[in-house]
Amino acid sequence: MVPVAQLRVFTPLEAFPPRERERWAAYVEAGRGLNRHELADAEAGATAARLLKGRAGPGRDGPLGEDAALVRRAGDRTLLCPLQLDLRAAMAMASFRRTVPVGLIDAFVPDQRALARLEDLSTSGRVPHILDEPWAVPLHWFVCFAPEERRYVDPPEGAGPRLGYLTTCDQAADRLERAIELVEATVEDGEDVLAALAGVAAWLDAFDPASLLELDYGAVARLLSREELQADRTCAELWQALDALGAGDLLGAAAYYGVARSRWTHRRAKQHAS
Repeated sequence: MVPVAQLRVFTPLEAFPPRERERWAAYVEAGRGLNRHELADAEAGATAARLLKGRAGPGRDGPLGEDAALVRRAGDRTLLCPLQLDLRAAMAMASFRRTVPVGLIDAFVPDQRALARLEDLSTSGRVPHILDEPWAVPLHWFVCFAPEERRYVDPPEGAGPRLGYLTTCDQAADRLERAIELVEATVEDGEDVLAALAGVAAWLDAFDPASLLELDYGAVARLLSREELQADRTCAELWQALDALGAGDLLGAAAYYGVARSRWTHRRAKQHAS
């Protein structure tokens, strides 16, 4: 399988609309929330190919059914991150269609009914709680977090080290706003960076500000050695670059950004080679 990193939103149970809240409350009460290992198994078994062949679809996410979510507890709050496998597959297909010439998509998806169903889902206005990125962690994702929110664990049972970040959506939104202001004010030809930052900001705006935001390196962590992962300080390097921009130190900003960018460039190149 292609290694994927994820950006996930965990919404407080009370922030869901009434009918969804009732459904998710029953889900939590029944103890059906997924753990990290079950998440990996669920997503491995619910690929876009299964959707296209009609073996799954809206309301039929394989053996899990439509009610599949990661569950976290923070104090007395219960928060959920629905998997929305059908929606994410549809959005992945929409992204793929933008990379191939018009008309060529039929070679990949000959079933026009399946293609139409995926297109309807991708334009439904629904917002996924999870963003996926293969092969590398996008640099603009790190801007949502502070360096001290880094979470590195290396379990003794031999599952391998994990790396991620955790914050609240309102804190992430404030950081994105600051970064956008700095880049707008100081960087010429920064349209691509601004678009990426604005895209994540718009996505976060769809969720309750009290939601939690998690960056999980996921299987992408296995592309780095244990030493490389433990030493990875991409978030800190990007904020050093932004702080340098704020201080008018363009050379320093370029140096910090270059270090962070170089760490991920050759890994991202695998995406286009695959």
